Amino acid sequence: MHHSKDPLGQDALVAEAARWFASLDAGTARQEEFEAWRNRDPAHAVAYARVVNNWESLTVSGAAEPNAVARASRRSWLRAAAVGLPLAMVGSTLLTRRAYAWQHATTGVGETRRLVLPDGSVAYLNTDSALAWRFAGAEHAVRLDRGEVALDIRQAGTTALRMNDRSFPLAAGLVDARTTSGRTELTLVDGTTMPVPGAEAGMSLQPHDTLVIGRDGRQRVHRGSAERVASLIAWRAGEIVFLDVSLAEAAADFNRHLTAKIRVADAALAREKIGGRFDLHQPDQFLRAVSLTLGARVLRTEAGYTLTR
Repeated sequence: MHHSKDPLGQDALVAEAARWFASLDAGTARQEEFEAWRNRDPAHAVAYARVVNNWESLTVSGAAEPNAVARASRRSWLRAAAVGLPLAMVGSTLLTRRAYAWQHATTGVGETRRLVLPDGSVAYLNTDSALAWRFAGAEHAVRLDRGEVALDIRQAGTTALRMNDRSFPLAAGLVDARTTSGRTELTLVDGTTMPVPGAEAGMSLQPHDTLVIGRDGRQRVHRGSAERVASLIAWRAGEIVFLDVSLAEAAADFNRHLTAKIRVADAALAREKIGGRFDLHQPDQFLRAVSLTLGARVLRTEAGYTLTR
């Protein structure tokens, strides 16, 4: 009888985890797909942790041996892992430092985070968002994989923001970026004029302007105002501001922050306009305002709230 040396398939699982590690490091994997794979089975999370722990322990031991580090390549380590070699053998080919890897941060629904990047710039990550960054030598790259981020850039001309296969060189100042379903929005909140990459000569963003790139790839610049920009980044203070928008738009925007979603069941009601400033953590405040100003009925359901007349 043949007895497998790997009856539980651990080598294959480690190889799969190593492929995810390599893809995340290269910036070619989608964060949400990786998280879905890792959460699908506890064994996936364990295998990925083994890969990461092995990598980091070898990085520490290799740091004191620069000659050994110079003799191989990190990609050799990743390729070896990807074809399923035992973990100890995989680790023996380590030759570079983890400083060149992408670092990642995510937020859940209703959560925000403040991150200080290696150059002192600050990233404010909005609800249900995924951000990655890599600062290696002259390369300062930030990648928004999902959701929204406000970036307070401290050094002009050194940082590039990547969204939906586009790259935007950022000047010193504050920008707000959002990506949803193939649509990209970049707003210059404050700072110096920013040229729009790949656009016709002269297309640029002035403070308060928003660059919108649709699913078809077409670029448009929307001229904004200080009031609109203030409403756009109100989430940093735990608030949401609506400036005469339809109830359907307001509900969709609020739903980004809620696990109990708001559904507008009446088509005519959905087109009604609403404005105001509300606490992101108190949707009942918003629902009361809708009830009073638009005469809507608020029904509590298992999924959240339904608005009707």
